[in-house]
Amino acid sequence: FDNALTLDVTFYQSNTRKQTFLRPITVGEGYSKEYVQTGNVRNRGLELSLGYNKTWGDFTWNSSLTYSMNRNKIIDLLEDPNEVISQAGLNGANVILKKGGTMGDVYTYTDFARDNEGNIALDASGNVMRQTLSNPKYCGSVLPKGNIGFSNDFTWKGLNLGFLVTARLGGIVLSQTQALLDYYGVSQATADAREAGGIAVNTGMVSAESYYSVVGGDNPIWSEYIYSGTNVRLQEAHISYTLPRTLVGKLGVTLGLTASNLFMIYNKAPFDPESTASTGTFYQGLDYFMQPSLRSLGFSVKVNF
Repeated sequence: FDNALTLDVTFYQSNTRKQTFLRPITVGEGYSKEYVQTGNVRNRGLELSLGYNKTWGDFTWNSSLTYSMNRNKIIDLLEDPNEVISQAGLNGANVILKKGGTMGDVYTYTDFARDNEGNIALDASGNVMRQTLSNPKYCGSVLPKGNIGFSNDFTWKGLNLGFLVTARLGGIVLSQTQALLDYYGVSQATADAREAGGIAVNTGMVSAESYYSVVGGDNPIWSEYIYSGTNVRLQEAHISYTLPRTLVGKLGVTLGLTASNLFMIYNKAPFDPESTASTGTFYQGLDYFMQPSLRSLGFSVKVNF
């Protein structure tokens, strides 16, 4: 296609061995945890980039589509294959590492109390009840299945216009913020529930206050606060104009506007899934009253002598 089309494909595999973990031990040994260097974690991934650049007279179109995916797997962890390591998390929800799993697997310890048929059990007053699970329940991984970026840049004479759309595909996220707001009745979800006359449970209705006082809080029923991490956003947009030489002589003057993280096109979570609570390895996808993500706007003047 006269060098208009480019394709770059990379496949990789890397194994990381003897990572440092903090493993809980019996308190009778004098300490509650110990550091161990162990394990074999495999990462396999694919990075693909497809580009198109074409000029028709004064008009140029430059487009690029990128896709990346990584598959993480714990090949070996500890000498005992049944032993696990519980890492950081939220109250009642932890990232648990075990052989055959991933570095982002989330397990929860709370659920609705249920009858023998699996229906949500109600107490004598008709309110929902909770239970603490003896064996934690696997809920998914906070690690995404893939990431996509789609950029376009258009140039016509002195005018340049471009934008970038990014997407994260898959993975789960958890919101402690939403659980606490529900518990105190100050969220939009509780307002909607009050307007609707309560929450439908089995074949009846439970008042919003009775429902969220059990479901929400600092140690909530986590199945109600796990969301898909999939999101699509307009990540960046820019426009600039280079003034013609007839106006500025020998000078080269370009005026530009740029913006980043403009708005979400698709997002089902009550917060930005790309935000992280800390720089720790195991806090991806966990929301505990994080600051909202920011939008930035910029104006530039570039002068070439």
